[in-house]
Amino acid sequence: MHEYSIAEGIVLTIKKLREVNNLNVVSEAVLSIGSLAQIDKDVLLELLKILSTEYGLGHVNFLVEDEESMFKCNYCGFSWSWSQVKDRIMRELCEDVKDCDNPVHFIPDLINVFMGCPKCGSQDFKILSGYDVKLISVKGVRND
Repeated sequence: MHEYSIAEGIVLTIKKLREVNNLNVVSEAVLSIGSLAQIDKDVLLELLKILSTEYGLGHVNFLVEDEESMFKCNYCGFSWSWSQVKDRIMRELCEDVKDCDNPVHFIPDLINVFMGCPKCGSQDFKILSGYDVKLISVKGVRND
């Protein structure tokens, strides 16, 4: 389950930010989760809650913002979103399996292998956004 390693990385980063910025309490953290990352948000939030306590951060209010994955074809210039093609791609990768662990879930860079530009079919495209999980901001109280 890669949600665990992502949650642990977030908590360790927040802990380091708390130390560097001399924060007594971290009250809130805002995360951005790209749709291409295919993270189970409920699992991630539960792990963040557990790990923030285990790593001595106490209660942190985690807020999640969804970031749509966007792509642009290097051949024809067409742009599209993951939500426009997700159902078709997932059917091709997983058929009728509801909880399939497709390769894109673990390595988003593989998307070029499984998807082409909806306009021209080229697999030469770039990911513009919505690729990963980002820690956007942390709020806390200083030890002044």
